[in-house]
Amino acid sequence: MADTLREGEKLQRGQALTSPNGAYTVTLQDDGNLVLAERGRAVWATGTDGEDVVRAEVQKDGNFVLYTPDKPVWHSDTKGAKHVRLVLQDDRNLVLYADDKAAWSSGTQTDAPPPPPVVEPAEPAEPASTMKARTKAEHVAQEPPPAPPAPAPPAPRTYTVVSGDTLWAIAERFYGDGAQYQRIADASGVANPDLIHPGQVLTIP
Repeated sequence: MADTLREGEKLQRGQALTSPNGAYTVTLQDDGNLVLAERGRAVWATGTDGEDVVRAEVQKDGNFVLYTPDKPVWHSDTKGAKHVRLVLQDDRNLVLYADDKAAWSSGTQTDAPPPPPVVEPAEPAEPASTMKARTKAEHVAQEPPPAPPAPAPPAPRTYTVVSGDTLWAIAERFYGDGAQYQRIADASGVANPDLIHPGQVLTIP
């Protein structure tokens, strides 16, 4: 897809935005998580894995919202913004613009140049004599099948704070026990658990 979602447009599961330089993607994964990645390496996510999210929509009321079949589970808290569009930029930042001003962003911008595409090393040419010997050997015994590739590492579990959130409520949501809030505070480098703000990305250990 392109790099922009406009009012009324949405991402379905498995769909993605790609930055103009091709280095960054934002994908609504099958596990329900919306993940921003740099050449396949996750750098930001909504922390909605396991939530059965079916679409991520830029609404005409100015809000960017992730929905399960029956309810919203994450939003940019920008309701009321006018003429909005969501853009994945070449600086790695995902930005929701209202008119020409940023109303929300993932806060992942970087001044570093984009990483180059991963290029698989070319196989060296096989000498003719070796090829003949191997062909004869293959008539005697079949080569074992190659080992399956290792699974890709899971995206880090994160959560972006929205208006009205508390660490207690977030811990209750992920662990079923609000008293576990200190685990999130420690993993996220939050010195004062009472001070979190909308747009802050927390690590959920």
